[in-house]
Order: sequence, then structure tokens, then C-alpha cells
Amino acid sequence: MTNVKNWTIKDIESLADAEAWYMAAGDYAEIKGHDVYFIDFPGYFGYSCCVFYEGKSIYYANDYELHHPGKTHDELKEFYINALNNKLFTEEEITEPIKNYDEYTRKAYFLRNYYPMRENYVSAFCINPTAKEKADFKKKTAKMFYNPAAFGYFEDQDFVKHHLELFAQLSKRKEETKDDFEYQKAAFLSEMYNHEYNINWQADYDTLSAFGCLDYMGDDGKALKSYFEQLNFTDLQKKAYFAAREEYYKNANY
Repeated sequence: MTNVKNWTIKDIESLADAEAWYMAAGDYAEIKGHDVYFIDFPGYFGYSCCVFYEGKSIYYANDYELHHPGKTHDELKEFYINALNNKLFTEEEITEPIKNYDEYTRKAYFLRNYYPMRENYVSAFCINPTAKEKADFKKKTAKMFYNPAAFGYFEDQDFVKHHLELFAQLSKRKEETKDDFEYQKAAFLSEMYNHEYNINWQADYDTLSAFGCLDYMGDDGKALKSYFEQLNFTDLQKKAYFAAREEYYKNANY
């Protein structure tokens, strides 16, 4: 594969650890237990970072010069390292107290999207499968173990168990923030910005759906009360929500 003149995303994502090490020629960093190789790919992707963990490609965490035009290689490398230090975590970090909502969302994203790539798995998703595809899927996953945190089937039951334990630890740490007014306010405000609260016809529903499963009840005061009840919000969380909404409107650009 090293003779490929113009690398495609498929070429890069199928790159083996040993070949990535060879192509990086010493341009390497170890970040939170992950091996990161900096490689200048011929073609569109350019100077990129490729992430591995114990030989497994964690290519969802990769990044490419294609997405950051105008930067030098030194600038790109510094950018990649800073970014990876924010989106990769050790297991010890996952179980530590949560400082803010941004940290929680980054840890949850890591566990749901990057951590599962340490093992081979079969995704539970398939769009409009044919009868044959359904039969093949059933046969392929018959002796595998479903992991609801990764929405996929794994061969190693112990890996699935450990992954779910990490999620449980993170959820426990999140539960500890329920009585932290500033944390709750910042969390609600973040999701209000994400869902463009001031121009969203179902603003409360979309914002609060980030914090749990909801039955849609509309978007008036009565519906908001129902959403609070469905999520078992405390009085503190309700006050934080209204405080976040007040601050959002104060800063909103119309």
C-alpha cells in the first residue's frame, strides 16, 4: 500500500499499524496510551495524524490537512496534538469527577465512538437490508455479544462488560453534578446554542432531549413542565434551566 500515489480515505483507514509506523519515519507521539503517527499522504489528505491503540486503527480519531488548509506542518502537528489530548482519554480519566459539561460530552463521545474500535465488531445498523443481508447478519452475530453502548456486536464478552462498566462510572460521575447549579446551567446553555433555541419551533424538546428520552408534548409551558417531570429534574435543575434560557436570550443575536 505504500506505493499508492494518491491516497483515498479507504486506503488510510485500512492502514496497518506497522505500515503507519514505517511511513511516519519517526514522526510520532504517544497520547494517553494511543500511538499517533504523523504522515504526509500524497494526494488530497496531506499531512495527517493517524491514531492506533495496541495495533488497532482508531481511524475515527484521525485528522487530515485537507480539513485545515493554510497551516504549516508544524502548526498542524501542534493542532493535532492539542485536539487529541482533548478527545482521547485514559480509563483513569473516565472515572474521575467531571469538571464541566463539555468534559462530560467529550468523555461520552470517546466511549461511544473511539473506545469500541479497540475490538472487531459488527455494527447493529443497516439501512433497508435485504432478506439475504438480514440472514447473513443473524448468522454472523449468532455467537457474538451485543454492546448497547457501542450499538454493535462483539466477540469478546469481557470487553463488552468492561466497556459498560466504564459507561456506568461516567454516568455515576454525571449524576454527581445534579446539585451543581453552575454545571447544570452551563449544560443547558450549551445545548440551547446547539439547537438554536431562539429560532427552533420545538426548542425545549430538542434541548432537553440531550439529557434523556422524552415523549414529545409540544413546546409550551405545559409541555416544558412535562419534560421536567419525565427527566425527574430537581428544583435546582429547573432553576438552572430558566437561568440558562435567560442568559441565552440576553446574548442571542437576532
